[in-house]
Amino acid sequence: MLDAGKPICSGKPSQVRNDPAVIEAYLGSGELSAKPREHGWAGSGQRVLTVRNLDAGYGPVGVLKGISIEVGAGEMVALLGSNGAGKSTTMRAISGLLRPVSGEIALGDKSVERMPAHEIARDGLQLVPEGRQVFPELSVLDNIRIGAFRRGKGDYAGEIEALLDRFPRLRERLHIRAGLLSGGEQQMLAIARGLMAKPRILLLDEPSLGLAPQMIEELFSVLADLRDEGTTILLVDQMAALTLTVADRGYVLEQGQIVRAGTAEALRGDPALLEAYLGNDSSGTESQKVPA
Repeated sequence: MLDAGKPICSGKPSQVRNDPAVIEAYLGSGELSAKPREHGWAGSGQRVLTVRNLDAGYGPVGVLKGISIEVGAGEMVALLGSNGAGKSTTMRAISGLLRPVSGEIALGDKSVERMPAHEIARDGLQLVPEGRQVFPELSVLDNIRIGAFRRGKGDYAGEIEALLDRFPRLRERLHIRAGLLSGGEQQMLAIARGLMAKPRILLLDEPSLGLAPQMIEELFSVLADLRDEGTTILLVDQMAALTLTVADRGYVLEQGQIVRAGTAEALRGDPALLEAYLGNDSSGTESQKVPA
């Protein structure tokens, strides 16, 4: 078993699956910390995103099979699973970048599953995609300004100042080309650009991918602050343990199907989470078992 190009474990499959170093490599390091919600999540009762029985794929290849997800106003929901489980496909289908085969997607009370991506974005759903995808030849400032495009012309100087206070690294690099930023700085920029749209819900796809541990902690501190301020977030990230620390609820995705759904606290101790990543046996827990 390799992690970041270094061998961390060898032996029989059962030994590898249960090795603490392997579990840490897949689910996240215990050395990293994030701030949980101080008083827990009671729920607002207002549903921002509803996904029902979603099937999607690429050409003849089916990936998602009957996915159902809900996200309430002000809630942070995690979508977890191993590489290839269908997490990014789910985010692409919800945001309109991939047309679903069947199923329903609603933003508030409005059905959006047949709308093009730019109209879904205009209605308040913003995706920060895997790989950041900033505009490398534009300055940091211009990348941030682009986030407000759907809102039309206006004076956004105060909002930009607030974002620079939240992301001080960006202030220091405000007028340089975005392509010259580090991976972590580009991720901060991509999130800042998404926030400039004043979204009803922010979809974050693998924000910690490829980042150094210090930058990951900085990123998750920002996500915890956004959560506490009432930003509605659907979060996909390979750092499962860290993600469940900042999330209120979560779904576990395996081979294109939701196999567990529950509170973040329940999922943190659920063997199904480890099974989704490493194939361990699962047993009943206080989280909800979702039939295939």
